[in-house]
Amino acid sequence: MSDAPSFGTLPRRAFLGLVPAILAAPSMLGCSNHAQLRAEQEAESARAERRRERAARAPRIAVIGCGGRGADNLGDLLAAGAQIVALCDVDENALNNAKARVIESRAKNKLSDAASATASAESSTETSAAPEGFCDLRELFARREELDLDGVLVSTPDHTHAFATALALRAGIPVYCEKPLTHTLAESRRILALARAANVPTQMGTQIHATENYRRVVELIQSGAIGRVTSCDCWVNKGWCCGPTGPVTNPPSSLNYELWLGPAQDAPYIANLHPANWRKYWDYGTGTLGDMGCHMMDLPVWALGLDRARLGTVEVFATIERVDRVACPEWTEASWAIPTEFDGKPTDPLVLRWFDNGRTSPTAQELGAKDRQDYHGRFNMVFQGTKGFLFANYGEYLIVPAALASEPKPMIERIPPSPGHHREWLDAIRAWRVGTAGAATLPLCAFERATVLNEIVLSGTVAGRAGGRVHYDFREQQFVAFAGNPGESAGSAGTPTDPERLWNPEPRTGWGLSDAELDDVLRRR
Repeated sequence: MSDAPSFGTLPRRAFLGLVPAILAAPSMLGCSNHAQLRAEQEAESARAERRRERAARAPRIAVIGCGGRGADNLGDLLAAGAQIVALCDVDENALNNAKARVIESRAKNKLSDAASATASAESSTETSAAPEGFCDLRELFARREELDLDGVLVSTPDHTHAFATALALRAGIPVYCEKPLTHTLAESRRILALARAANVPTQMGTQIHATENYRRVVELIQSGAIGRVTSCDCWVNKGWCCGPTGPVTNPPSSLNYELWLGPAQDAPYIANLHPANWRKYWDYGTGTLGDMGCHMMDLPVWALGLDRARLGTVEVFATIERVDRVACPEWTEASWAIPTEFDGKPTDPLVLRWFDNGRTSPTAQELGAKDRQDYHGRFNMVFQGTKGFLFANYGEYLIVPAALASEPKPMIERIPPSPGHHREWLDAIRAWRVGTAGAATLPLCAFERATVLNEIVLSGTVAGRAGGRVHYDFREQQFVAFAGNPGESAGSAGTPTDPERLWNPEPRTGWGLSDAELDDVLRRR
């Protein structure tokens, strides 16, 4: 039996003493609820104000890789109105040069604002302090919240593209990455999966996509100006080849070579590897096709609507100057035979072809000889249609024969001009910050589209290294075994196979792309 009194046994005097407290309880509870509600409203108001401030300010960007293309990208970002709050480079000289450039840009902006007395909301938020500098990109990502990043731009060598890009996506940060987007096809599959999960604005650095000439060519091809296109040849008259295995020497004193290697295996430093000759080595680069293919083949991929559904399973064939475990080839010829239907019936495949470093497009050569023109030297691609041909480069196009060029063209909706390749990405970030639907895919080279181009190019490098022919399923992002593929028997037809696994080792510890490895970096303090 409890000693606690019940109301039935509580003395009358004691009961009457409790009445005021009992009557006051609801109002006291109401006061508590009101205070809590007011606190929540104030907190939400503060969050809304921060969102408004964030939406009004210039996007806060970190640049990883500040030399070479990184220096070009930094200039484009500054011109497009980005606020550069962090810089990262494994070369101290490149990092210091970039810091000085940002500080100089800010000083010029402040002088301009003071002179005009019309400082914008974006420019007024920019600090005069130097941007934070990092040697290790992992340390930058560990401090991402302190830096309050709106985006990350990656301009490192090819072999570290995927790691830096994956960290940004895993952290939910918009990212711009130079071409090729990844070093391997396996990395391309992983980056696309991360991009879809993150749903943030992305852009691959194929800046020629933003030019007016590419838009006019797309319009002409899609309007049927040369009829139904049956093939397109692309080429460049340059080459990244034949990386030597020596002399072995010490890295430059300004370079942290251990961090430069990143996911690559330990290897001695070869003279002049840095800052650009890494493109000549398979462990770090992708040769001429990997370097330039994304620019040239971007136009036919765009004009011909080559998405994953249209491509399906493609036969990829490549011939290279030599198969070498270390060095990229002196030249490459590659082709992609894309299954095609016409009037609902299978027809000859649409064929894309690639030539570099002195190898010549037969189509350009034959037409040039006939017309007494150096089409190969003047242009970088030729579309062949059922009615004629269209040559193009970055800045001009030419329809052959001339009479075809003067024919009336069907009306087609014009492609709007780009505000600039970097500005596309920055504008998408602004839209994403305020919750605009579809902001993640606003950039025209967002990863959902760019991974297709990336995989076309990289499948060509794989075919060359594999000894000739492979079949790649763009829908499933995997190789498919066909009788006649290198190392495969007729009985293996239809079984997925991945030639890349023969020469791409696992990344070094701490540089992998799994969720656990990325999260380990992001949890660092």
